Formats: sequence, structure tokens, C-alpha cells
Amino acid sequence: MAESLRTVKRIGIAGAGGIGGFVARFIFDYGAMRNQFPFNTMDIKIFDDDTVDASNLLHQDFTQEDLGKSKCEIMANRYALTPVSRFMTTADFKDFDVVFSCVDSMTFRKDLYTYGFDHPELFWIDGRCNSRSIGLFNSNVPRKNLERALSDSTERKGCLRQVDKDKKISHATPVIVAGMITQCFLNWLRGENMTQESIMMI
Repeated sequence: MAESLRTVKRIGIAGAGGIGGFVARFIFDYGAMRNQFPFNTMDIKIFDDDTVDASNLLHQDFTQEDLGKSKCEIMANRYALTPVSRFMTTADFKDFDVVFSCVDSMTFRKDLYTYGFDHPELFWIDGRCNSRSIGLFNSNVPRKNLERALSDSTERKGCLRQVDKDKKISHATPVIVAGMITQCFLNWLRGENMTQESIMMI
């Protein structure tokens, strides 16, 4: 295990779908299996209020056997996490040292960013994808840049555009974003320099 890691006791994963499900897998892999940080000493909760439906099989880490089941409970059982079968809220932020934002909700992002401005002790990473486009932000990005990346949208959409869902077109972007979130977390944990923000069109 790498030396001189930051102390992290509590991690919250907001979302167990396209991005969040793969984040759960990667965090378990790099912590419990690759021994890159003390996974077994951490309290890691995964939040989601949704169940698996057929459209999720296009781009999320689920199978036919998972249909109708709670997303967060599936991920928690697979990767030794604690499931919370509801949407994460502002009231939860104080309970964590790190929050991974893996939900396509601008309202949630605003709440997380705003909380982070007032509570710099919380490290957060926000992963975004919309079929071919990718965005990654974290709490070390300058405030003016973060504020520009927000909007007044109140929708909760998902990781694929509706046209791709309708045509059953899948993309690898949720996996890519989850990998970027994991690497960003590992860099921060190790005290390494990080790219402030990443926005890509593939």
C-alpha cells in the first residue's frame, strides 16, 4: 500500500447507476483487491432510490437477473458497501469525508458545490456523461469555474441521450467517467497533483 495517504473514514457514493455502479466496482477493486488504500477501515455508503429496468442494461453494470431489484442493494452486496435506498441529500454531506457525485441532477450538483464552498474539508468529485460527452469536476477546481458549470435545470436524466435509449445504442462513457473519478480520488488520496477539470467530446 502506498505510504502517506490522506486519512479517509467515510465515503458517500451518490448514485448506483451508469457511473456510480462502476465507481463502486473500481473503489472495491483498487481498495480491497489491489490494496491501494485501506478499504476495510472505511465506511462506504452507496445511495440510490431506483430499481433496475431493461433500459439500464445498455450502459449500467447490471444483468437480466437484476431486473426489478434495488440498484444500491445490488452494488452494496457485490462490493461490500452499505446501501441507502434513497437519493442523497444536502443533509448527508456532513457525514462524509469524500462524496462521489454520480447522478445526473443539476439540483444535486448545486447543493453539493455550494456545501463544498462553505465546507472545504469535504472533498468531492462530480462525474458527468451524456452519451459521447464527458465532464469531471472536483472540489479543488476554482469556484468561478464550478459556478460556470452549473445550470438551472431541475431534470434527472441519466447517462444516455433519449435518442440513444430509443435506438438502443450503448456507449462506454459511464465506465470511462467512473475510471476518471477513481483516478482523481487516488491522486487526491496520495497527495498528487490533479487536473482541475476535464471536459471531452469523444
